[in-house]
Amino acid sequence: MEQLGRVSAKVLAVDDKPGNLLALSAVLESLDVEMIAASTGADALKLAAHDEFATILLDVVMPDLDGFETLARLRTIPSAVATPVVLVTAHELDGQAIERVQGMGTVDYLLKPIEPVLLRSKVAALVSLFRRGKEIHRRDAALASKDRDIAMLAHDLQSPLTAIEMSAQLRLSGDCDASQSRGASDRIVRAARRMSEMVRSLTDYARVGHGAFPIERSLVDLGEMCRELVSDFSSSNPERAIDLSFSGELRGEWDRERLHQAVSNLISNAIKYGLGAVSVRAEDDGEDARVVVHNDGPPIAAELLPLIFKPFERGTQDRQGLGLGLYIVDEIVRGHEGEISVTSSTGVGTTFSVRLPRRAITMSSSTASPLGRRGPQPANGDSRASTGSARSSLER
Repeated sequence: MEQLGRVSAKVLAVDDKPGNLLALSAVLESLDVEMIAASTGADALKLAAHDEFATILLDVVMPDLDGFETLARLRTIPSAVATPVVLVTAHELDGQAIERVQGMGTVDYLLKPIEPVLLRSKVAALVSLFRRGKEIHRRDAALASKDRDIAMLAHDLQSPLTAIEMSAQLRLSGDCDASQSRGASDRIVRAARRMSEMVRSLTDYARVGHGAFPIERSLVDLGEMCRELVSDFSSSNPERAIDLSFSGELRGEWDRERLHQAVSNLISNAIKYGLGAVSVRAEDDGEDARVVVHNDGPPIAAELLPLIFKPFERGTQDRQGLGLGLYIVDEIVRGHEGEISVTSSTGVGTTFSVRLPRRAITMSSSTASPLGRRGPQPANGDSRASTGSARSSLER
């Protein structure tokens, strides 16, 4: 974090006389500020609309737009609505003028000729307040970021915890054979490892600070990852059918743990909020790969669609949770330089589509996965299988 005194600050000086602007620049030279000059009120309005200033020194008597009119228009610009303004005038303001400018948030006014020490002290005080405000804002953002990290961790630990609980209950029930028991044990180990990776990743992210998700790329088989996820969700949700299909080249350079997290959130939402079957499709899309998750059931309201990828927003008002799942998915996809889209309508259901640039595939054919270029195939050789018919092969 930058030190308080190193926060950059700009001062806008507005005067139609070049000599006055030169004098103001000389007076403020000893301060750690950048002075921007404007010779007309119109120029000042343009500058204020595209930049943020610690304070504005505004001459009252100018052609076209005088200082009063310029000030009134400044207060309609979002970036300048609260910027402190010091009026500079050659004449004492009467009571009516003072009342008028105070209503527009003027901090003070100075009489010409300006005493340099007085000008410097006023500007220095306003710049100091500006810098302190920036520092407070940054600290608030840092605290909000830490809160976000904690909430994200709590949200994403729910899925592997559910897998562990369901698999442990299966083993304790005594109703499973050796193969099912081994499959349950494997899922417990995978879920525990995933939880450990989440904690470690979010700890690293907290050290980085507020910003984009850190992505660590390696060669990933997207189809194999989807098959693993469907196996886990099928085990913990035996009453729901999950259809899984693959097509084309499904390997690329991605962060496996992050993608696992993203696709897991999409499948979890499809099961939780949809009706009937859920479908998961991984497909080759040229230089990209694509994952599509679909569920039937009530659509997401049209007015909520633009909000669902924002933190703490939900698809409906009565749903449980923190509203972080889709926000996390969007951040992970962005971290991979990809895109996520959603369509939702009555009678059709809801579909989330994730496009992932695959980058270069560095694995040679001699070291390629025995699953081959088309990703993991169901036991019957078909490229499509429902979870119910393929569950035994998924859990081997």
